[in-house]
Amino acid sequence: GTPPSSDSQITASNQLAGRRWPLQVCEGQFHIHPTVPTAKLALHMAKLCTRHNATNRSLAISISEQPGHLVVLENRELLDTDVKRRLPKAPSRRALYIRHRGPGLVLTYYNPAWLTDARHECTHALLDSSGVRGPQWLDEGLAEYFETANFSPLEHATHRASVQTQIRFGQVADLERLERMDSNSMMTAKDYRDAWSVTAFLLNSSLQTKNSSQVFLSDLQSERAAGFLSHRLQPSIHSWRAVRHSLETVV
Repeated sequence: GTPPSSDSQITASNQLAGRRWPLQVCEGQFHIHPTVPTAKLALHMAKLCTRHNATNRSLAISISEQPGHLVVLENRELLDTDVKRRLPKAPSRRALYIRHRGPGLVLTYYNPAWLTDARHECTHALLDSSGVRGPQWLDEGLAEYFETANFSPLEHATHRASVQTQIRFGQVADLERLERMDSNSMMTAKDYRDAWSVTAFLLNSSLQTKNSSQVFLSDLQSERAAGFLSHRLQPSIHSWRAVRHSLETVV
């Protein structure tokens, strides 16, 4: 399958210099630079601004207060043009996060999925600015987990139904497979779904799996040798095939 078009994390040193964007500050965390009427964004602001607190509560790590920048353009064509100007070799995406030498930059365009796209990429920005640079599967799994604006992150509009179907047929996401993936490889739709389901399971199955995940993230943030998360879980999870029934109750 083709990976969702909202997912990209590209390193660059380009700055906002030379562009004068309208500015709106959202709870001091993200500076919103819209070229669409702010009335279109007004209903989304409260759900976008929950990123910081929700991430902090769930992951038990120190989330940076450093503000980031979020650009909202009118359409996909303008987004593609702006991205190509900054990063000529970048693929076309519905939204993307660009890492800077300071606050990160999230580029989006207004569309029916805008809030999901913005929350996903802003999660990348928050984790990166907080010094949490983990394996690709975890970075994307957390972004998928926090992108949903529903009351519960387990109510994922795309992944939950297909994961439940997988479980009914005895198929379970394999953490070790995700950990073996090359960090520069393109993730498929299945990879994103598996990353979400493993992340959702670890943060909601038990205090033991949640604590193990939180300590792993803390070690990444502190730049301690973190190793593989699966190795830390082995005393409680001998095989991911064995978590099928637990997944049924969680997801």
